[in-house]
Amino acid sequence: MKRYGHLYERVCSYDNLTEAFYNARKNKTGRSEVIEYERELHANTLLLQSELQTFSYRTPEYAVFKLYEPKERQIFKLPFRDRVVHWAIMQVVEPIWVSNFTSDTYACIKGRGVHLMVRRVKRALQDTDQASYCLKLDVKKFYPSIDHQILKQVIRKKIKDPELLQVLDEIIESSPGVPIGNYLSQFFANLYLSEMDHLLKEFLKVKYYFRYADDMVILSGDKSVLHGVLVWVNDYLETERKLSLKDNYSIYPVTKGIDFGGYVVFPTHVMARKRNKKNLCRKISKWRKKGLTNEEIRLKESSRLGFMKHCDSKNLLNVLEMKKFSEIRRSPGKLDGDKLHIDKILDKNIRITAYEITESKYKGECLTLQYLIEKDVTKEDGSVEKEWVKHITFTGSEALIKLFRETDLEDYPVEAKIVKQSISSGKGNFFYNVVDPD
Repeated sequence: MKRYGHLYERVCSYDNLTEAFYNARKNKTGRSEVIEYERELHANTLLLQSELQTFSYRTPEYAVFKLYEPKERQIFKLPFRDRVVHWAIMQVVEPIWVSNFTSDTYACIKGRGVHLMVRRVKRALQDTDQASYCLKLDVKKFYPSIDHQILKQVIRKKIKDPELLQVLDEIIESSPGVPIGNYLSQFFANLYLSEMDHLLKEFLKVKYYFRYADDMVILSGDKSVLHGVLVWVNDYLETERKLSLKDNYSIYPVTKGIDFGGYVVFPTHVMARKRNKKNLCRKISKWRKKGLTNEEIRLKESSRLGFMKHCDSKNLLNVLEMKKFSEIRRSPGKLDGDKLHIDKILDKNIRITAYEITESKYKGECLTLQYLIEKDVTKEDGSVEKEWVKHITFTGSEALIKLFRETDLEDYPVEAKIVKQSISSGKGNFFYNVVDPD
């Protein structure tokens, strides 16, 4: 197995740390700590680079809090600058680690994720001869139970750079187990069980296997085979990884549906998990009691409604009068609207409905934004009312183009605000940014 060295210099490079900042701030542009870091971006990047190069960087104490939905979890949070460090590391080592994962690992890997996993599970269920029964299992207290010494050994199977390993070891030892909330933790979790993935596929010859972090689904046409796989997985986890399975594992016919990744997958269709449907109904009811229109509710609950569009939920969306949402989020086609210069919409709340990035006829790239902005409109009777009017704006801002390139058209429509922020280095003395509306 090839092992990689000479990586740490790339991690510490100024360009890599700057790129890490832009990745770490994604969907967090309105947070005060992000704005504060960005205000002195050049100085903060140099300071972080110096700490990493001199090995004086240390992971600070975590802020710990609890989330209770859908179940109680202890979440660990680091200051924003430490997220930049984690991103800087991941930008260098992610291709190395991803190359070691099987195609059956889906959590936190670009180009995969829950929706691809659910589609592949449904496709596998069409094989009635070899996928008529399901073994569903997950690990007990997975993240807190990860053993540091075993994790370090797993990492060293692909990385031999002593300087990078020193920093990774310090991050690993900064808390018990692996803290939920760290960007690196997601990949540590995938790495920790990656050997098991390969053994299941290559040694046990399991055809249909799907893993999302510590949740696993294995399909077979023979229940006795799944019972044997269950014994093997339990033994491997206990002896090789010092982990144990939850007692709620089960083997059952796939016709009952497989509850996995927030959906319930059947051979013929996919439904949303009952809890997710209840939460959506509860949220929509709350907004309607506050007098919001359906369009305003779609903007508030875009993530939940987007989740529903990946399953057979037309009836639910019809009942909730939310079906139009899926129509809004189709490929935008030709963008249109009255043209406005970007400076005309600074610091104003807008509803971005679509965007497009194309080659500029002058130089570089051009971002086209299509959005709605609230304006005073004079009616025929002379009265003035506020209405949402469609506009488009063209810009060559590299900062905005980079930000929008990181999003997906399925993220829209969304409410936002474009601001002009000063910088202490680079070309010019400002750049455009998108933040959450007040």
